[in-house]
Parts: sequence; structure tokens; C-alpha cells
Amino acid sequence: MLLPLPEITVYNHQEAILMSDELLELFEAAAVVALPRVLEAARVPRSVLASLNELEVSLVDDATIADVHMRFMDIPGATDVITFDHGEILISVETARAQAEEFANGYEREVMLYIIHGLLHLAGHEDATTEGQGQMNALQSSILDQVWTSEL
Repeated sequence: MLLPLPEITVYNHQEAILMSDELLELFEAAAVVALPRVLEAARVPRSVLASLNELEVSLVDDATIADVHMRFMDIPGATDVITFDHGEILISVETARAQAEEFANGYEREVMLYIIHGLLHLAGHEDATTEGQGQMNALQSSILDQVWTSEL
């Protein structure tokens, strides 16, 4: 018996980069398509992701994610993605824009990559080691190619 997939909502909690409602809906739709693929690749059969009823993706600025990074992880500075086991994924849009430019990636595609990255964390994947990072990079790239086929 298949478990119901969690409902995903993407919120824009920043003003640094203009985001249309259509773009937020596109992120949500792509995340819904990515969910079964992420669950299939889960590191543990009963991952946190498999038990959630809802997921919240919050798009924030560098200052906000830096504050959360320090308060919850005791690490100074902004980062790209922070994932909480209760089903919240924070993404810095400013970091996404900078990384997209650095890696010649579309900005929207970079944000979607971070959403998938957060989902993989909730599915039990970790990137603290070189091996784990390599596995996550391969999985997230493969899933991204399957769910994000067009640039805006």
C-alpha cells in the first residue's frame, strides 16, 4: 500500500529577488513530481520524508538564512539550504542566484536543485562526507533533469 505524499507549499519570505506566483506554483509542481523519485532513493525505508503530511519550502534572503544557520547549527554565515526534520526547507535565493551565475546554471533551476537537495536530506541522505556528497550530487542532478526540463 502506497502512503499518501506530503503536500508541498513554497512560500516567498524575501524581497531581494522578485518571484511571481506562477514561479512558486512551478516549484511546487516540480517538487510534487520529484517526491516519488526522492522516496524511491531514500537511504532508510521509513525516512522522515515518508512520515510527513506536509512540507514547507521557505525562500528567504541571505540575512535570514545566516541567522537560522547560527541559531540552530552554530555556524556563522549564509548557506544555500537548511532542512528541518519537521518538514521545513529554507532556501537562500541570494545564494541560489550567486551559485547559478558561478556554475552557469539558470537561477530557477538552481532553486529547484536546492528543493530536491532538501527533500533528499529528509529522505535520510547526508552530505557531510565526500562519499555522501557525491551520492547526493548524483541523485539530485538526476532527479532535477527529470523534473525541471525547461528554463523560464
